[in-house]
Order: sequence, then C-alpha cells, then structure tokens
Amino acid sequence: MLKDYSGCYIAVPGRNRLRTPQRNFTAVSRKLFPVRMLMWKSIGAMLLLTLIFGISSTLWYGQQVKVSLDQVGRNNAINKQLHNENKNLLAQHDMMLTRNHMEQATQKLGLRSPAKKQLRYP
Repeated sequence: MLKDYSGCYIAVPGRNRLRTPQRNFTAVSRKLFPVRMLMWKSIGAMLLLTLIFGISSTLWYGQQVKVSLDQVGRNNAINKQLHNENKNLLAQHDMMLTRNHMEQATQKLGLRSPAKKQLRYP
C-alpha cells in the first residue's frame, strides 16, 4: 500500500523535501485558555474569600467593642453605687466613734461611761 504524501511534498526541481506543516497557533491558545481561565477564577475566588473574611472580622470586632463598652458602662454604674455606699459606711463609722454616741451606747447596755484612757480613736 502506498501512502498519499501529496500534501507533504513540495515540488522542487531536483529534490523532494518534506514540507513542514504550518502550526496552528489558535489551537495552542485555545489549549492554554482553560488554564488562564482557571487562574483567573482562582484569583477571583481568593479575592472573594479575602473580602468575606475581612468584612466578617470587622463586624465581629465591632460587636466585641460594643459588648465591652456596654460592660464598662454597667461597671461604672456599679462603681458609683458602691462608692456612694462606701461614703455612707464611712459616715456611720465616724459617727460611731464620737464620744456622744459611745456614751449613748453604754447607757443602753447599762454600762459605765468609758474613762479617757479607755477611748481609742483611729
């Protein structure tokens, strides 16, 4: 059997040479196109994930700041209440250390008044 090489030879006087087939560059670019598309899709996916992560972390951080500021506000209210209670207790303490109050307490209990040497002031 003979092969048909009619498209592969160039008629040149004196020589028969194989013709180099012309390369089809569009086929090569089409072959590389899915790789480029895959690259762009992966870059787009990475950017989208980065954007989603950035937005979600910003929202989470803002929520944590809001919660901590609410706690600080509650703690300030509790601190003011405790400070006022401390002032009242200090006033009662100072009142209990006065001589008149001690004499009234000894009369209620039926004791003698304390001598000057027995009184102790902080």
